[in-house]
Amino acid sequence: MPYARLGAAAPDTLMSAEDMAVLPDVDEHTRKLVELGVFLGAPAPSAAPGYNDDLAAITSDLAGRSGLAVRRNDTGGIDVVDDIDPEARRRRLWGDCWLELGIPALPGPGGELDALLVGVPGESADRLLDAFRAVASAAMAKLRLSELEDTDRAWTPTEIDEYDQLSAQHDRLTRLLADYAQAVTEILPAIRASSSSESSPGGVH
Repeated sequence: MPYARLGAAAPDTLMSAEDMAVLPDVDEHTRKLVELGVFLGAPAPSAAPGYNDDLAAITSDLAGRSGLAVRRNDTGGIDVVDDIDPEARRRRLWGDCWLELGIPALPGPGGELDALLVGVPGESADRLLDAFRAVASAAMAKLRLSELEDTDRAWTPTEIDEYDQLSAQHDRLTRLLADYAQAVTEILPAIRASSSSESSPGGVH
């Protein structure tokens, strides 16, 4: 993994244009939608009377969620550019996982993670899978918490208990992410050894 991607999530990291180019590209369709919204709402939101407030808000929200920024250029025009702020970088790196759950996008069972664990001793693989499931469960608790908080009616005693349990579970998320990172660190030598074996002459190709 390029070093720039590792540093992109850190809030105090300054990134050059070359480093920013290593991050995932913003979906071209999304970029075009933001550009269209800016064009239809031009000049920039709040810069002139009569612009479409709703359109400006939608465009601004889409740009922010996607890691884009709307900037005035040297000639007074409006450009849609990749935002270099740390929050925008995290949104480009992790998308909905970060926006909805507040966690990095992690490889999970049934796909990339299973492929990485081929040939890794079962005990090590099980520990990593357990760590992933603990993170996923704590992250999903946030969604249920949001559902409860959006309820207009008074909560039932059962819902109050559920909220307390989910809150306690979600409060452990940072610790669980650290446990996951530790499990990844410990299993990396086995993953690399398995990968080297498969790519070596006489191995599996």
